[in-house]
Amino acid sequence: MMNRYRVLYAVLPVLSSCASIINSPFGELQNYLSIFTNSDTKYSPQCPIDIPYSCSNDTPIYDSCCFESPGGVVLQTQFWDYYPAVGPDDMFTLHGLWPDNCDGSYEQFCDSSLNIHGDIEQQVFLKYNETELLHKMKKYWKNFNGDDEELWVHEFNKHATCMTTIKPSCYGNFYKEFINALNFFNVTVNLFEQLPTYKWLTSNGIVPSESQTYTRQQIENTLSSQFGQPVYIGCNRYNALQEVWYFHHVKGSILSENFEPIPSLLNSHCPESNIKFLPKNFKPTPTGIPPPSKPTDGTSLQGFIKLTGNDGCLISNGKWYKSGTCATYHLVKAPFGGYNLRTSKGYCGIDDYNQLACNSKISPMQFQFDKASKLITFGGKFIWSAYEEPTKWKQVPISPGDEGGSHIFKLRFDFR
Repeated sequence: MMNRYRVLYAVLPVLSSCASIINSPFGELQNYLSIFTNSDTKYSPQCPIDIPYSCSNDTPIYDSCCFESPGGVVLQTQFWDYYPAVGPDDMFTLHGLWPDNCDGSYEQFCDSSLNIHGDIEQQVFLKYNETELLHKMKKYWKNFNGDDEELWVHEFNKHATCMTTIKPSCYGNFYKEFINALNFFNVTVNLFEQLPTYKWLTSNGIVPSESQTYTRQQIENTLSSQFGQPVYIGCNRYNALQEVWYFHHVKGSILSENFEPIPSLLNSHCPESNIKFLPKNFKPTPTGIPPPSKPTDGTSLQGFIKLTGNDGCLISNGKWYKSGTCATYHLVKAPFGGYNLRTSKGYCGIDDYNQLACNSKISPMQFQFDKASKLITFGGKFIWSAYEEPTKWKQVPISPGDEGGSHIFKLRFDFR
């Protein structure tokens, strides 16, 4: 269906005492008005005023540059790492901005051609003389292992490459290498500064303490009253507060920063009472509160992957097979949460056909594993599917969610 809106791009160079606006047509399929400052880095798209908020449309929206889909639920995530202390003592740190699907599932590592490799500071920030943004990120956006740039690259490659409204094609002739990455980081930091979790908590008497505890309702109500909607809070296994997630819909492009708070799609992962909010200078003692487990990589679990309610198992290429030997799979703790999955063929991930594949060309993707149920999930999807059952010698691909076919099951990891 041809979009009826016409695209205009406006360039606004700042001259000594006046400004001029130059309009140039770009095509019939994108409904943008793009405004750049004299630095060509502050990108501010304008979309039709009747464009709906993400995840609220009744009919399809065909302009992916003016409507974030399928990742229309935008999460702003913050961490409180107290041991070892990460970031300022009076501030939660920024973890990321995630485009989840409207049903709570999510995509990841969507377009490797957009990935950042190498020196992100030079390629993205110094290239455009964005030293102020870089300074803020070094203060707010912290990695537990001290390598902040590693986290920034990971967050862009995993999440921002799934955002449709910052694809290079949405910039038209004004696209420059990694300008979309710079814009993504700028939007993420701007939103973080509007969500001062530490200030909101302490202003209501919820302060870091080695002895004081709080109820889940106290913390949730305090944050929700400021945010305007219920939020998600996460605690570690020692009942210490560690995460806060804020959920939004967005109107128009992500770069418009027109975010609308919505209720959390998840139930908080904290007990009802006795929640600790430990200070960042907290030092655990042998008889005191144990430190939280730090995210680490290299921790490997070995086992076979079975399909619940079905015969057979997964072989080394990621396919379902009934007539051979089950492959040994390794669950390797990933640096930023979750697990990487690999076999003798290489790492496993979801390929361009939305199918599980394991081979040397696959880059590591993050799977979730619940040790209690032994179930492996991907992208917030708890079920897997296939279009048929394998016959004696046939190998059948499987897909996360129910899009792979009518055969529905879960993946169970059986330890060796």
